[in-house]
Amino acid sequence: MKRVFLIVLDSFGIGSTKDSHRFGDHGANTFGNIARSCFFNKANNYNRKGCLNVPNLVSLGLVKAALKSSKKKLFGVQDSHMILGSYAYSGEVSSGKDTTSGHWEIAGVPVLFNWDYFSSQSSSIPDYLIKDIIKTCNLTGVLGNCHSSGTAILDKFGEEHVFTKKPILYTSVDSVCQVACHEDFFGLKKLYKLCEYIRELFDKKNIKIARVIARPFVGEKNTKFKRTKNRRDFSTVPHDVTIMEKLIYEKNGEVIAIGKISDIFAGKGISRTVFANGIVDLFNVTLQEMSIAKNNTIVFVNFVDFDSLWGHRRDVSGYAKDLEWFDSNLPKLLKLVKNDDLLIITADHGCDPTWVGTDHTRENVPILIYSRLLEPTDFGYRETFSDISQTLAKYFDLSCMNYGISMF
Repeated sequence: MKRVFLIVLDSFGIGSTKDSHRFGDHGANTFGNIARSCFFNKANNYNRKGCLNVPNLVSLGLVKAALKSSKKKLFGVQDSHMILGSYAYSGEVSSGKDTTSGHWEIAGVPVLFNWDYFSSQSSSIPDYLIKDIIKTCNLTGVLGNCHSSGTAILDKFGEEHVFTKKPILYTSVDSVCQVACHEDFFGLKKLYKLCEYIRELFDKKNIKIARVIARPFVGEKNTKFKRTKNRRDFSTVPHDVTIMEKLIYEKNGEVIAIGKISDIFAGKGISRTVFANGIVDLFNVTLQEMSIAKNNTIVFVNFVDFDSLWGHRRDVSGYAKDLEWFDSNLPKLLKLVKNDDLLIITADHGCDPTWVGTDHTRENVPILIYSRLLEPTDFGYRETFSDISQTLAKYFDLSCMNYGISMF
Protein backbone atom coordinates (compact mmCIF):
# COMPACT_ATOMS: atom_id res chain seq x y z
CA MET A 1 0.00 0.00 0.00
CA LYS A 2 1.51 3.31 -1.12
CA ARG A 3 0.65 6.50 0.72
CA VAL A 4 2.38 9.88 1.01
CA PHE A 5 1.96 12.34 3.84
CA LEU A 6 3.19 15.70 2.56
CA ILE A 7 3.58 18.37 5.25
CA VAL A 8 4.45 21.98 4.49
CA LEU A 9 5.71 24.03 7.43
CA ASP A 10 4.73 27.34 5.88
CA SER A 11 7.74 29.71 5.63
CA PHE A 12 10.25 27.38 7.36
CA GLY A 13 13.32 28.31 5.32
CA ILE A 14 16.83 27.15 6.24
CA GLY A 15 19.10 29.75 4.64
CA SER A 16 19.17 32.19 1.77
CA THR A 17 19.21 30.87 -1.80
CA LYS A 18 21.93 31.41 -4.37
CA ASP A 19 19.87 34.20 -5.93
CA SER A 20 18.67 35.75 -2.65
CA HIS A 21 20.57 38.98 -3.35
CA ARG A 22 18.07 39.68 -6.14
CA PHE A 23 15.35 39.83 -3.50
CA GLY A 24 17.30 41.71 -0.84
CA ASP A 25 17.36 38.56 1.30
CA HIS A 26 21.03 37.55 1.36
CA GLY A 27 21.66 36.39 4.92
CA ALA A 28 18.05 35.53 5.76
CA ASN A 29 17.71 32.21 7.57
CA THR A 30 14.38 31.50 9.26
CA PHE A 31 15.45 28.37 11.15
CA GLY A 32 19.02 29.48 11.87
CA ASN A 33 18.11 32.94 13.12
CA ILE A 34 15.29 31.68 15.33
CA ALA A 35 17.68 29.20 16.95
CA ARG A 36 20.32 31.88 17.30
CA SER A 37 17.84 34.23 18.94
CA CYS A 38 16.95 31.56 21.49
CA PHE A 39 20.63 30.86 22.20
CA PHE A 40 21.46 34.49 22.84
CA ASN A 41 18.16 35.10 24.67
CA LYS A 42 16.89 37.56 22.07
CA ALA A 43 13.62 35.80 21.30
CA ASN A 44 10.95 38.22 22.51
CA ASN A 45 9.22 36.97 25.67
CA TYR A 46 10.95 33.62 25.44
CA ASN A 47 12.59 34.19 28.80
CA ARG A 48 15.31 31.62 28.59
CA LYS A 49 18.76 31.15 27.19
CA GLY A 50 19.46 27.85 25.53
CA CYS A 51 18.83 25.65 22.55
CA LEU A 52 15.72 25.52 20.41
CA ASN A 53 14.33 22.13 21.43
CA VAL A 54 13.36 20.28 18.22
CA PRO A 55 15.02 16.84 18.63
CA ASN A 56 12.58 14.94 16.43
CA LEU A 57 13.05 17.22 13.43
CA VAL A 58 16.79 17.02 14.09
CA SER A 59 16.59 13.21 14.02
CA LEU A 60 15.09 13.47 10.53
CA GLY A 61 18.15 15.40 9.36
CA LEU A 62 17.04 19.02 9.78
CA VAL A 63 20.32 20.34 11.20
CA LYS A 64 22.41 18.48 8.63
CA ALA A 65 20.33 19.96 5.81
CA ALA A 66 20.46 23.43 7.40
CA LEU A 67 24.22 23.34 7.83
CA LYS A 68 24.69 22.48 4.16
CA SER A 69 22.23 25.19 3.16
CA SER A 70 23.69 28.05 5.19
CA LYS A 71 27.30 26.81 5.21
CA LYS A 72 27.66 28.46 8.62
CA LYS A 73 27.76 27.26 12.20
CA LEU A 74 24.33 26.97 13.78
CA PHE A 75 23.88 28.42 17.24
CA GLY A 76 21.09 27.36 19.53
CA VAL A 77 20.25 23.88 18.24
CA GLN A 78 21.96 20.54 18.82
CA ASP A 79 22.63 18.02 16.10
CA SER A 80 22.18 14.28 16.57
CA HIS A 81 24.22 11.28 15.48
CA MET A 82 21.06 9.16 15.41
CA ILE A 83 19.50 10.11 12.07
CA LEU A 84 16.26 8.29 11.28
CA GLY A 85 15.32 9.97 8.02
CA SER A 86 16.73 11.12 4.72
CA TYR A 87 17.28 14.80 4.06
CA ALA A 88 18.05 17.41 1.43
CA TYR A 89 17.86 21.14 0.94
CA SER A 90 16.34 22.77 -2.11
CA GLY A 91 16.54 26.03 -3.99
CA GLU A 92 13.62 27.45 -5.94
CA VAL A 93 13.37 28.05 -9.68
CA SER A 94 10.06 29.93 -9.57
CA SER A 95 10.33 33.66 -10.10
CA GLY A 96 8.85 34.68 -6.74
CA LYS A 97 8.98 33.81 -3.06
CA ASP A 98 5.27 33.46 -2.42
CA THR A 99 2.89 30.76 -1.20
CA THR A 100 1.41 29.93 -4.59
CA SER A 101 4.75 29.64 -6.38
CA GLY A 102 6.24 27.50 -3.62
CA HIS A 103 3.36 25.05 -3.43
CA TRP A 104 2.93 24.78 -7.19
CA GLU A 105 6.66 24.06 -7.55
CA ILE A 106 6.43 21.36 -4.88
CA ALA A 107 3.60 19.86 -6.95
CA GLY A 108 5.76 19.91 -10.09
CA VAL A 109 4.53 23.14 -11.69
CA PRO A 110 7.10 25.89 -11.08
CA VAL A 111 6.08 29.46 -11.84
CA LEU A 112 8.57 30.60 -14.48
CA PHE A 113 6.61 33.74 -15.40
CA ASN A 114 6.29 36.89 -13.32
CA TRP A 115 3.18 37.46 -11.24
CA ASP A 116 1.50 40.84 -11.43
CA TYR A 117 1.60 43.00 -8.31
CA PHE A 118 -0.23 46.02 -6.98
CA SER A 119 2.98 47.71 -5.96
CA SER A 120 2.18 51.38 -5.28
CA GLN A 121 2.42 52.39 -1.64
CA SER A 122 -0.19 55.15 -1.87
CA SER A 123 -2.88 53.25 -3.75
CA SER A 124 -2.93 49.71 -5.01
CA ILE A 125 -5.66 48.52 -7.36
CA PRO A 126 -6.06 50.74 -10.45
CA ASP A 127 -9.13 53.00 -10.56
CA TYR A 128 -10.63 51.29 -13.63
CA LEU A 129 -10.72 47.97 -11.75
CA ILE A 130 -12.12 49.58 -8.60
CA LYS A 131 -14.92 51.19 -10.65
CA ASP A 132 -15.74 47.86 -12.27
CA ILE A 133 -15.87 46.11 -8.87
CA ILE A 134 -18.10 48.81 -7.36
CA LYS A 135 -20.50 48.86 -10.30
CA THR A 136 -20.85 45.13 -10.88
CA CYS A 137 -21.10 44.20 -7.19
CA ASN A 138 -23.51 47.04 -6.40
CA LEU A 139 -21.25 48.62 -3.79
CA THR A 140 -21.34 52.20 -2.53
CA GLY A 141 -17.55 52.29 -2.62
CA VAL A 142 -14.48 50.68 -1.09
CA LEU A 143 -12.13 51.56 1.75
CA GLY A 144 -8.38 51.31 1.97
CA ASN A 145 -7.01 50.32 -1.43
CA CYS A 146 -3.50 50.54 -0.01
CA HIS A 147 -0.64 48.42 1.18
CA SER A 148 -1.14 47.38 4.79
CA SER A 149 -0.85 44.61 7.35
CA GLY A 150 -4.05 42.77 8.22
CA THR A 151 -4.26 44.13 11.75
CA ALA A 152 -3.41 47.75 10.94
CA ILE A 153 -6.03 47.95 8.19
CA LEU A 154 -8.77 46.90 10.62
CA ASP A 155 -7.67 49.46 13.19
CA LYS A 156 -7.81 52.17 10.55
CA PHE A 157 -10.96 51.29 8.61
CA GLY A 158 -12.88 48.74 10.68
CA GLU A 159 -15.38 51.12 12.29
CA GLU A 160 -16.00 52.98 9.03
CA HIS A 161 -16.62 49.66 7.29
CA VAL A 162 -19.20 48.64 9.91
CA PHE A 163 -20.98 52.00 9.43
CA THR A 164 -20.82 52.21 5.61
CA LYS A 165 -20.68 48.49 4.63
CA LYS A 166 -17.91 49.39 2.16
CA PRO A 167 -15.46 46.49 1.84
CA ILE A 168 -11.82 47.08 2.81
CA LEU A 169 -9.38 46.28 0.00
CA TYR A 170 -5.65 46.10 0.65
CA THR A 171 -2.53 44.49 -0.77
CA SER A 172 1.02 43.61 0.16
CA VAL A 173 4.30 42.89 -1.60
CA ASP A 174 2.86 39.49 -2.57
CA SER A 175 0.74 38.98 -5.66
CA VAL A 176 -2.52 39.27 -3.74
CA CYS A 177 -5.67 41.32 -3.36
CA GLN A 178 -7.12 41.04 0.15
CA VAL A 179 -10.72 41.88 1.01
CA ALA A 180 -11.69 42.40 4.66
CA CYS A 181 -15.36 42.49 5.66
CA HIS A 182 -17.26 42.02 8.90
CA GLU A 183 -18.92 38.61 9.17
CA ASP A 184 -22.09 40.02 10.73
CA PHE A 185 -22.46 43.53 9.32
CA PHE A 186 -21.41 42.62 5.76
CA GLY A 187 -21.93 38.87 5.66
CA LEU A 188 -19.63 35.93 5.00
CA LYS A 189 -21.41 34.65 1.88
CA LYS A 190 -21.47 38.15 0.43
CA LEU A 191 -17.74 38.49 1.07
CA TYR A 192 -17.02 35.20 -0.70
CA LYS A 193 -19.17 36.25 -3.67
CA LEU A 194 -17.30 39.54 -3.89
CA CYS A 195 -13.94 37.74 -3.89
CA GLU A 196 -15.16 35.29 -6.53
CA TYR A 197 -16.10 38.19 -8.78
CA ILE A 198 -12.74 39.93 -8.27
CA ARG A 199 -11.00 36.64 -9.12
CA GLU A 200 -13.05 36.30 -12.30
CA LEU A 201 -12.36 39.94 -13.20
CA PHE A 202 -8.59 39.52 -12.90
CA ASP A 203 -8.64 36.30 -14.92
CA LYS A 204 -10.84 37.83 -17.62
CA LYS A 205 -8.48 40.78 -18.02
CA ASN A 206 -5.40 38.51 -17.87
CA ILE A 207 -4.13 40.16 -14.69
CA LYS A 208 -1.82 37.58 -13.09
CA ILE A 209 -2.68 38.10 -9.44
CA ALA A 210 -2.05 34.80 -7.66
CA ARG A 211 -4.69 35.05 -4.94
CA VAL A 212 -7.73 37.04 -3.92
CA ILE A 213 -8.02 36.52 -0.16
CA ALA A 214 -11.24 36.86 1.81
CA ARG A 215 -10.39 38.20 5.27
CA PRO A 216 -13.53 38.08 7.46
CA PHE A 217 -13.42 39.66 10.90
CA VAL A 218 -15.62 40.28 13.95
CA GLY A 219 -15.83 42.87 16.73
CA GLU A 220 -17.29 46.35 17.19
CA LYS A 221 -14.40 48.66 18.13
CA ASN A 222 -11.25 49.37 16.19
CA THR A 223 -9.03 47.92 18.94
CA LYS A 224 -11.24 44.83 19.32
CA PHE A 225 -11.57 43.69 15.70
CA LYS A 226 -10.23 40.20 15.13
CA ARG A 227 -9.89 38.11 11.98
CA THR A 228 -11.73 34.80 12.07
CA LYS A 229 -10.88 31.30 10.90
CA ASN A 230 -13.17 31.67 7.86
CA ARG A 231 -10.46 33.01 5.56
CA ARG A 232 -10.61 31.72 2.00
CA ASP A 233 -8.11 32.07 -0.83
CA PHE A 234 -9.41 32.37 -4.40
CA SER A 235 -6.41 31.32 -6.47
CA THR A 236 -5.79 31.24 -10.15
CA VAL A 237 -5.65 27.72 -11.60
CA PRO A 238 -2.25 25.98 -12.03
CA HIS A 239 -1.01 26.28 -15.59
CA ASP A 240 0.12 22.64 -15.92
CA VAL A 241 -0.64 19.17 -14.55
CA THR A 242 0.33 18.69 -10.90
CA ILE A 243 1.46 15.48 -9.22
CA MET A 244 -1.94 15.34 -7.51
CA GLU A 245 -3.80 15.31 -10.84
CA LYS A 246 -1.53 12.56 -12.17
CA LEU A 247 -2.23 10.39 -9.14
CA ILE A 248 -5.98 10.83 -9.53
CA TYR A 249 -6.09 10.30 -13.30
CA GLU A 250 -3.45 7.58 -13.71
CA LYS A 251 -4.00 5.52 -10.56
CA ASN A 252 -7.53 6.47 -9.57
CA GLY A 253 -5.91 7.76 -6.39
CA GLU A 254 -7.02 10.28 -3.80
CA VAL A 255 -5.62 13.61 -2.67
CA ILE A 256 -6.78 14.79 0.73
CA ALA A 257 -6.19 18.54 1.14
CA ILE A 258 -6.08 19.85 4.70
CA GLY A 259 -6.35 23.53 5.59
CA LYS A 260 -5.50 26.01 2.82
CA ILE A 261 -4.09 23.47 0.32
CA SER A 262 -7.25 23.25 -1.79
CA ASP A 263 -7.47 27.04 -2.06
CA ILE A 264 -3.85 27.30 -3.19
CA PHE A 265 -4.54 24.96 -6.11
CA ALA A 266 -8.03 26.37 -6.83
CA GLY A 267 -9.40 22.89 -6.05
CA LYS A 268 -7.55 21.36 -8.99
CA GLY A 269 -6.22 17.87 -8.29
CA ILE A 270 -8.03 17.64 -4.95
CA SER A 271 -10.34 14.71 -4.09
CA ARG A 272 -11.50 15.93 -0.71
CA THR A 273 -10.95 19.05 1.37
CA VAL A 274 -10.79 19.00 5.16
CA PHE A 275 -10.98 22.43 6.73
CA ALA A 276 -8.92 23.07 9.85
CA ASN A 277 -7.52 26.15 11.54
CA GLY A 278 -4.64 26.62 13.94
CA ILE A 279 -1.67 24.35 14.54
CA VAL A 280 -3.45 22.04 17.02
CA ASP A 281 -6.52 21.54 14.83
CA LEU A 282 -4.42 21.06 11.69
CA PHE A 283 -2.22 18.53 13.46
CA ASN A 284 -5.13 16.52 14.86
CA VAL A 285 -6.94 16.45 11.50
CA THR A 286 -3.70 15.28 9.86
CA LEU A 287 -3.45 12.41 12.35
CA GLN A 288 -7.03 11.43 11.60
CA GLU A 289 -6.58 11.48 7.83
CA MET A 290 -3.31 9.55 8.02
CA SER A 291 -4.99 6.83 10.05
CA ILE A 292 -7.71 6.24 7.42
CA ALA A 293 -5.79 6.95 4.19
CA LYS A 294 -6.12 4.26 1.53
CA ASN A 295 -3.75 3.00 -1.15
CA ASN A 296 -2.54 5.57 -3.71
CA THR A 297 -3.32 8.55 -1.47
CA ILE A 298 -1.56 11.83 -0.79
CA VAL A 299 -2.48 13.61 2.43
CA PHE A 300 -1.34 17.20 1.85
CA VAL A 301 -1.34 19.77 4.68
CA ASN A 302 0.00 23.27 5.23
CA PHE A 303 0.76 24.60 8.73
CA VAL A 304 0.06 28.24 7.99
CA ASP A 305 0.53 29.73 11.48
CA PHE A 306 4.32 29.68 11.19
CA ASP A 307 3.98 32.20 8.37
CA SER A 308 0.84 34.21 9.10
CA LEU A 309 1.06 34.50 12.88
CA TRP A 310 4.79 34.51 13.49
CA GLY A 311 6.88 35.11 10.36
CA HIS A 312 5.02 38.10 8.93
CA ARG A 313 4.55 39.59 12.39
CA ARG A 314 8.25 39.14 13.12
CA ASP A 315 7.47 37.24 16.32
CA VAL A 316 10.51 35.08 17.05
CA SER A 317 9.06 33.80 20.31
CA GLY A 318 5.79 32.64 18.79
CA TYR A 319 7.59 30.92 15.91
CA ALA A 320 9.97 29.13 18.29
CA LYS A 321 7.20 27.96 20.60
CA ASP A 322 5.11 26.54 17.75
CA LEU A 323 8.16 24.79 16.28
CA GLU A 324 8.76 23.14 19.63
CA TRP A 325 5.09 22.21 19.93
CA PHE A 326 5.09 20.64 16.46
CA ASP A 327 8.31 18.77 17.20
CA SER A 328 7.06 17.41 20.53
CA ASN A 329 3.99 15.99 18.78
CA LEU A 330 5.83 14.73 15.69
CA PRO A 331 6.26 11.17 17.10
CA LYS A 332 2.47 10.77 16.85
CA LEU A 333 2.77 11.25 13.09
CA LEU A 334 5.78 8.96 12.79
CA LYS A 335 3.91 6.13 14.51
CA LEU A 336 1.26 6.21 11.77
CA VAL A 337 3.81 5.78 8.98
CA LYS A 338 3.63 2.17 7.75
CA ASN A 339 6.29 0.22 5.88
CA ASP A 340 5.56 1.45 2.36
CA ASP A 341 4.54 5.02 3.33
CA LEU A 342 6.50 8.21 2.80
CA LEU A 343 6.37 11.16 5.18
CA ILE A 344 7.82 14.32 3.67
CA ILE A 345 8.27 17.56 5.63
CA THR A 346 9.22 20.65 3.66
CA ALA A 347 8.44 24.37 3.24
CA ASP A 348 7.29 26.74 0.50
CA HIS A 349 9.59 29.75 1.15
CA GLY A 350 11.11 31.56 4.11
CA CYS A 351 9.77 34.28 6.39
CA ASP A 352 12.64 35.07 8.74
CA PRO A 353 11.15 36.78 11.83
CA THR A 354 14.50 38.47 12.51
CA TRP A 355 14.69 40.00 9.01
CA VAL A 356 13.82 43.56 8.00
CA GLY A 357 10.27 44.33 6.91
CA THR A 358 7.40 41.84 7.00
CA ASP A 359 7.81 40.08 3.66
CA HIS A 360 8.68 36.48 2.84
CA THR A 361 12.38 35.73 2.44
CA ARG A 362 13.99 33.92 -0.49
CA GLU A 363 15.39 30.81 1.16
CA ASN A 364 16.25 27.20 0.58
CA VAL A 365 13.78 24.78 2.14
CA PRO A 366 14.38 21.48 3.94
CA ILE A 367 13.20 18.19 2.47
CA LEU A 368 12.95 15.65 5.28
CA ILE A 369 11.86 12.16 4.24
CA TYR A 370 10.88 9.43 6.68
CA SER A 371 10.30 5.87 5.51
CA ARG A 372 10.65 2.65 7.45
CA LEU A 373 12.18 0.96 4.41
CA LEU A 374 14.48 3.75 3.19
CA GLU A 375 18.02 3.82 4.49
CA PRO A 376 18.78 7.31 5.86
CA THR A 377 20.45 9.18 3.01
CA ASP A 378 21.85 12.63 2.36
CA PHE A 379 20.21 13.67 -0.93
CA GLY A 380 22.23 16.88 -1.01
CA TYR A 381 21.25 20.05 -2.84
CA ARG A 382 18.19 20.04 -5.08
CA GLU A 383 17.80 22.78 -7.67
CA THR A 384 14.01 22.83 -7.52
CA PHE A 385 11.20 21.98 -5.11
CA SER A 386 9.82 19.94 -8.02
CA ASP A 387 12.25 17.16 -7.14
CA ILE A 388 9.62 16.27 -4.53
CA SER A 389 6.90 15.73 -7.13
CA GLN A 390 9.25 13.83 -9.44
CA THR A 391 10.16 11.56 -6.52
CA LEU A 392 6.46 10.96 -5.86
CA ALA A 393 5.83 10.22 -9.53
CA LYS A 394 8.42 7.47 -9.38
CA TYR A 395 7.13 6.22 -6.03
CA PHE A 396 3.56 5.90 -7.31
CA ASP A 397 4.75 4.60 -10.73
CA LEU A 398 3.24 7.56 -12.58
CA SER A 399 4.35 9.20 -15.80
CA CYS A 400 7.20 11.65 -15.31
CA MET A 401 6.65 15.26 -14.35
CA ASN A 402 7.99 17.95 -16.67
CA TYR A 403 10.29 19.33 -13.96
CA GLY A 404 12.49 17.91 -11.26
CA ILE A 405 14.72 14.89 -10.69
CA SER A 406 13.71 11.98 -8.49
CA MET A 407 15.74 11.64 -5.28
CA PHE A 408 15.62 7.83 -5.46
